[in-house]
Amino acid sequence: MIYIDFQSGAHGNYLEFVCNKFLAGVLCKESPFNKLGASHCQGYIGDKKFQRGHYSEEPQIKFIDSKIISIQINHDDLLPLSSISLLRAGDYGIDNDKLEINTYHKFNNQNYRWVLDNLVDKFFQTQIQDSYNAVKDDSWPNVSSINEFNNLPKWIRDECKNVHNLKLLQLTDQNPDCPRYVLREFFKIGFRYPDQAGYITKQKKMIYDSSNDVWIFPFKNFYNLQDFLDQIHLIGKWCRLPLQNLSELEKLHDQFLARQPYKDSKKFCDQLIKKIHQKELFVLPKLDLLQESYISGELEKYYDCEISIERVEWFKHSKEILEKIK
Repeated sequence: MIYIDFQSGAHGNYLEFVCNKFLAGVLCKESPFNKLGASHCQGYIGDKKFQRGHYSEEPQIKFIDSKIISIQINHDDLLPLSSISLLRAGDYGIDNDKLEINTYHKFNNQNYRWVLDNLVDKFFQTQIQDSYNAVKDDSWPNVSSINEFNNLPKWIRDECKNVHNLKLLQLTDQNPDCPRYVLREFFKIGFRYPDQAGYITKQKKMIYDSSNDVWIFPFKNFYNLQDFLDQIHLIGKWCRLPLQNLSELEKLHDQFLARQPYKDSKKFCDQLIKKIHQKELFVLPKLDLLQESYISGELEKYYDCEISIERVEWFKHSKEILEKIK
C-alpha cells in the first residue's frame, strides 16, 4: 500500500483516484466527482494500491518502511485551500461568503472543530475580558469568562450595558451566528502572519520516520494541467507503476479544473492589490469573506497599519482605501 497524507480539502481523494486508476490500473468509475465537485465517488472494484487519509492528524498511526505521498502547501496556497476546504471537506458545502450565518454549527464537526476552538479561544474568550476591562472601575471584580460576568452584581452588569453600552458576544449552540467583521479579522490574521495559520501549523506535524520513503506533492500542482501530469509521471516512476491512458487522464483533469471555483482566487486578489498599490481608481468587484480577509491582510503588511472596514461600503475603489490608510 502507498499512503497519501493530506489535510482536509487538499484533493487527497482525487489524487488517490488518479493514482489507483491511471497508475495501478484499479477498476473504478470513469469520474469520481459528486455534485459538490469533490472526488468522493470513486466506486473501486478490487483492492486499492493507494490509500488516502489525514494520517498526520491521527497520532496513533505510525508508518515504518512505507511509501508516503505527502500533499503539502506553502503560504501562497492558503487562500485557495481555505476556500475549497470549506466547500468540499466532509461534503458540508460551506459557502465562505455566508459563514457569519450559523457559524457555530458549520464549524462544529470533525473537520472544523479546530477552527471553532481557535475562534472561540482567540476572540470570544479574550473579548469578554478586554471589553469589560475597558469600562470597569478599579473596585469591580475581575472577569475572564461570560459566566463570571453574569455572576457580577446586577448593578455592575446594568451599568456596563446601559451606561457603557457594553456588548459581550458569544459563539455557542444557542448563539450560533458570528459577526462578519470578527470572521474577517480572524482569517485576516492567518493571511497576514501565514506561519501562524492553522493549515501551516498543522502541516508542521507532517513528520515521517526516516525509514519511510516520502514523495512531496505540491498542492499548487493540482491547478495546472502540465504540472499535474508531470507529478503523476514522476510518481509512477517512483513507485514503478507506469502511467496508463494519458489522454483520458488529461480529460479527467480538465473536468477537475472546471470544478475548482477558487483555483484563481489568489491571482484575482493580487491583481486588485497591485491596482491599489499603483493608486488606480477602479470599482472593486464583489469579494467573498476570505478574499476580503486576504486583501486586508496583504494591505496591512504592505502599509504596516491596521485596516478594519465593514462589509457595507467595503472598499468601493482604491482611493477610499488609501484615504482609510492615511
